[in-house]
Amino acid sequence: MKDVVKVALVGLGRAGHFHMESVLQLPGIVRLAWVIDIDTEKAKRIATEKGCRWSSSLDAALAGPDAVDAVIIASATDTHSPYIMQALNADKAVLAEKPISHELNEVVEAVELAKQKNLAFVCGYQRRADRHFRELKRQLDAGAIGNLKLLKTCSRDNPIPPMEYLRTSGGIFHDMLIHDFDMLDFLSGGQIPESVTATGHAYHPEIKAMGDVDTCAVMFKYPSGLIAMVDTSRDASYGYDQRIEAFGEQGMLSAKNNLTSTIELATADGHLMPPAMYSFPQRYHEAYRSELTEFIELVRAGPESKMHRLEQQAMLRHPNVVRTTIAAEMSWKQGMTVQVASIQPHVLPTPEPPQKLLRTQVPEGYPQTSASDEKHAKQTMAFVKGQQERWLKFNKGEKSIMDVLKFLDDEPFQRAECIRASWPGEEYEWFHLVGLLHNLGKIMAAPEVAGQEALDQWAVLGDTFPVGCAPAEDACLLPEAFKTNPDYSHPLYGTKNGIYKAGCGISNLIMSWGKDEYAYQMLKHNGCTLPGSALELIRLQSFFSWFDQGAYCHFQAPCDAETLKWVKEFNKIEPSLEAKNGQGSEAYYAGLLKKYNIDGKLKW
Repeated sequence: MKDVVKVALVGLGRAGHFHMESVLQLPGIVRLAWVIDIDTEKAKRIATEKGCRWSSSLDAALAGPDAVDAVIIASATDTHSPYIMQALNADKAVLAEKPISHELNEVVEAVELAKQKNLAFVCGYQRRADRHFRELKRQLDAGAIGNLKLLKTCSRDNPIPPMEYLRTSGGIFHDMLIHDFDMLDFLSGGQIPESVTATGHAYHPEIKAMGDVDTCAVMFKYPSGLIAMVDTSRDASYGYDQRIEAFGEQGMLSAKNNLTSTIELATADGHLMPPAMYSFPQRYHEAYRSELTEFIELVRAGPESKMHRLEQQAMLRHPNVVRTTIAAEMSWKQGMTVQVASIQPHVLPTPEPPQKLLRTQVPEGYPQTSASDEKHAKQTMAFVKGQQERWLKFNKGEKSIMDVLKFLDDEPFQRAECIRASWPGEEYEWFHLVGLLHNLGKIMAAPEVAGQEALDQWAVLGDTFPVGCAPAEDACLLPEAFKTNPDYSHPLYGTKNGIYKAGCGISNLIMSWGKDEYAYQMLKHNGCTLPGSALELIRLQSFFSWFDQGAYCHFQAPCDAETLKWVKEFNKIEPSLEAKNGQGSEAYYAGLLKKYNIDGKLKW
């Protein structure tokens, strides 16, 4: 048995803090050797306080004389899978916070790699280490209530987590309910449900705006006849609430909610109970320590031990738990019962790349200038978020579209009239209007309008591309400037999928900041009623590496087909000098502006 296990702790946020405290309370069997965090100042400060080494990358902790024996991963949710695979490939034992990944195929890959390398791999579902739930499980297995008929779990959080956390948490199903689904697996003896029905509601406007819910109920049906139910909420005014009820042929087992004390006051006015625990750090303080202690003992025992063989078997449940979670989320989104077996790991087929447009030269604005290099080097996720905060308040004044167009362009109808000539007819009038509106975002570079906030051309013009993921390797003319972008080496933003999922849809990508994104957001803010594909055309008109070069196709979804068609058609039409403002042009487009609800003064 290994004497002392050296560990690296990845992620120094809330979850990382719990694990760090547990490590420091077990000096005889574990030593904190490295702390890893992309916030280098925090990592350096904590390393100095705790007497260990630090880095913003896991690489140094995995090799050399200071290499660790195990890695504890408590970083941002979407970084779990890359860190898990990096550690396992370096032959290190892993304890990772849930979820392993939101993608079933990545969960399967991680489990298969741990099995292949015979490594300890534990996912941090700390409820399994809670002594009350373990006692309920022991009595269940001993037959205390006979054949199990019903399982109920209640999981209500307190306080509501910060909105910044919720935006990257993966949603209530992957962030919160997955704990309950793992408990159902634990208590049922590994039974896999055959179907799931879920419903939910968002009472908090900010959560609703994320496309998520804060209160949810889920029901499972199992082949054995077992029925399981889960109710959950992001906030409970009376404190943290975790309960379990198991009903069987011969009776019922219940795990009550933990309270701050066992003292009950009884008077003539009635019985006064103590309050519930404030939140999960208080409720599961002992469970976190037990979980870590058992993981360290697992690593110390080595791959030939009984503990290791049992954990190698237990890890096989992870794909089933994630499959169940995906099915439940799908049920809520689709409003129907979902068969769990229909959720299978898969490798998405490589979509057929869009046919390249017939061009004799690189598209105007495509990477070839120093300004464009500056764009690719400086457009980071942080930069884009900053510009959204600055420009999407629409507090720069009120102007009509006609006034802005005449200010920006001597021939504002030129592109629109070319489209109108190529695509005549009332059914294409929306397309004509897109030709008029597509460059409205240039206003951000005009000091006369934007004042001191006017942006340099690299932040307004040129090709666009997604942020939050690595530049596509199959993109033609990939600028070398991308490699100087800080996000290029980011542990999440620098990966192929980054913060997204394969097949998530091009329209769901966060694009680099520029005139296209601004025009799209401005029109939506002002109530424009153009069709969705028309607005997406404005937003994606300069995403040349996708529609012209066939890159980023792994993000495509069926809903992108209509947008792709019109983006390609739009870029086939070159403005003609002969297409001057025709007779009645202004009146025609003024009529379209009114039809699509963007006449009069708009907020910019």
